[in-house]
Amino acid sequence: MTPEGQRERLYALADVLAGQSALLGELVRLSNEEQDALVQSDFDAIHRVSDRMLAVSQELEVLDRDREALVREFPAVRTLEDLVPLADDLGVHGFAPLRESLVARAAELRDVQEANARLILNAAKLRERWYGMLAGMSSPTYGSGGKQEFRQARDIVSRSA
Repeated sequence: MTPEGQRERLYALADVLAGQSALLGELVRLSNEEQDALVQSDFDAIHRVSDRMLAVSQELEVLDRDREALVREFPAVRTLEDLVPLADDLGVHGFAPLRESLVARAAELRDVQEANARLILNAAKLRERWYGMLAGMSSPTYGSGGKQEFRQARDIVSRSA
């Protein structure tokens, strides 16, 4: 491939990287919205945000395939970092910052998604704990003093069976 052809491919790759960075930024924004919805237990908002995140992720997958195809056109290159010196040599300015921005956005998205996963896991554990507590209670009865008293629930399954 001629140097001019390489330059054109690097500019095309830079456009793809900019698009990916923008979409990752959108996913970070949506993940923060999801986090707020999780904290507020707003299931409608969680559903809306999840649908939008899925659509953005699909757009990102298309750009990812484009990026991989463009990188494969440079036979000796395995990563975007390997292309930075070539981009500098060919006068394609801003390639390194685009790559760094993409890496930073991906790390930011990972951090927010890990926080969301912890929220979901903790909510599931709390729900399980509440189910366990409620399953162990029986209906209250009124004691001799007129106050409600909780009896120890009987096991549903016989332990001696």
